[in-house]
Amino acid sequence: MLYALFSWDGRLGRLAYFGYSILLVTILVVLGLVLLLPLRNAEGATGVTVAIMVILTVMGTVGGFCLAAKRLHDLDLSAWHYVWMVFFPAIFNGFGAAFRQLDMPGPALMTALLGLVISFGIGLYLLFWPGSDGANRFGERP
Repeated sequence: MLYALFSWDGRLGRLAYFGYSILLVTILVVLGLVLLLPLRNAEGATGVTVAIMVILTVMGTVGGFCLAAKRLHDLDLSAWHYVWMVFFPAIFNGFGAAFRQLDMPGPALMTALLGLVISFGIGLYLLFWPGSDGANRFGERP
């Protein structure tokens, strides 16, 4: 099961992608609660808390990338497409932050909303677009 979360080989259908995404979030939340709750009243635990949060963030990022890569493989697309799927909305959000710093609330809101809509659209595409039938260049469908 962890192999499915942290490897980018093979393909992953829509339902499996959704299920493994929920599983990844659940594992990260439970792990975070188990590791961070004992530290809530400890003095001087800021460094440990930050380290735990960094580790959980890296695990979530790598796991999310692996799941998206396998889902893109099911769509007969290279995992390199995930690069623009992540950075294209991030560019709009960056422009929104820059406009906000320049005290331009209208363009800031519009570019940030555009980044959000693009991110949401990409997420819906990965979740609902059917994969290729039969074998493709990334292997057989599981």
